[in-house]
Amino acid sequence: MTINKEAIRNTAPGLHQSMIDFAQKLVRARSDTGHEKEVAELIMAECQTLGYDEVIQDTTGNIIAILHGDGSGKNLMLNCHMDQVDPGDLDAWEYPPFGGEIHDGYLHGRGASDTKGAIATQVYAGALLKKMDLHLKGDCIFTFVVEEEPGDMWGAIQMYREVLKDRRIDFCISGEATGMGIALGHRGKLELEIISKGKNSHSSAPWLGINAVSKMAPMITEINRMAGTLPKDDLFQDSLSIIAIHCHPGFNCVVPDTCTIHVDYRFSTDETAEDILGKFRKIADKLEKEDPQSSFEVRIRQLEHTSYRGVHDFAELNKPCFVTDLQNAYVQRVIHALGIMDQQPKTYYWDFGTDAAFFASACKIPAIGYSPLEEQYCHAPVDRVNLDLMKQALEGYAAICMDIVC
Repeated sequence: MTINKEAIRNTAPGLHQSMIDFAQKLVRARSDTGHEKEVAELIMAECQTLGYDEVIQDTTGNIIAILHGDGSGKNLMLNCHMDQVDPGDLDAWEYPPFGGEIHDGYLHGRGASDTKGAIATQVYAGALLKKMDLHLKGDCIFTFVVEEEPGDMWGAIQMYREVLKDRRIDFCISGEATGMGIALGHRGKLELEIISKGKNSHSSAPWLGINAVSKMAPMITEINRMAGTLPKDDLFQDSLSIIAIHCHPGFNCVVPDTCTIHVDYRFSTDETAEDILGKFRKIADKLEKEDPQSSFEVRIRQLEHTSYRGVHDFAELNKPCFVTDLQNAYVQRVIHALGIMDQQPKTYYWDFGTDAAFFASACKIPAIGYSPLEEQYCHAPVDRVNLDLMKQALEGYAAICMDIVC
């Protein structure tokens, strides 16, 4: 369908205030991972009020809102997550993290940039399509998932398996922060758990035990050495960070019998989880040969989940790398649609990981990111979304939908 720029421009301003009001409600509703109930209910109610054809809450608590086409066209999925990270030190905030205040053209508050500003924009993009009374050939499927922040894609996986696996989805647009650019993919993320095993003794007699923390020290040295020699390909440089360390029991005059570190490893399309595990197991083998009292276990970290609706499960922290070709027909249609709306988006790759990796890699759905949110504000005490960019993205989302599903 030809994109009607004039119709979008004439209709969108009538939705701006409602979109911003809705974004404020979302920011004011605290939704730490596992506690998204209030935000989910707000989204469901808003989509029902705006006249979406179908609004689903799945068993886990994900929300799926659909504008139905006649079945003759392509189906487009838009995606955001409902959870947000903890606000951290409240004294670091200029504006209250759950105040939803507007200052200097920005909506401020935890989650505004990750991804509540985009949720509001996507929901109102659907409302804009409804208000223009367009005939849709394909479905517009708006998906809002739980528990994205832990990084294992668990909420998205649950939603897809229960609701979407039997639906044809031709293209996916993530609302993660892109600053109005187009993100074509990102590195994979594998979180490793490395455990050093020792033997308890009273800390006044350490020679009777084996200190697991001391035995972990050479492992950390080797990992830091590895960090300077990681591979890269034409797009990505591998990287790693030791992000946590703890020991057991860690109190009461006891030499610790275990020490555990978590390693965040980012990787390119050329590597697999087994490749990466092999690197660390090789180090463990080397250290165990050098010191017979050393003993290591290397594994992928598993996270335990309990959703706000009580679904309990475990998932590995193994997020694949994905790249969508710039010449992909849908990517070119997005660029064309945004150009009609006078937007000239840059194309690039995210530094961080997203649920789009699951849709692109496991579900084989071409995926990109496009969003009014800006990466520099994500997880920071200056968490905000630019209202002008929300208005531009509202037009952009509508134009993309018109091009693909109409």
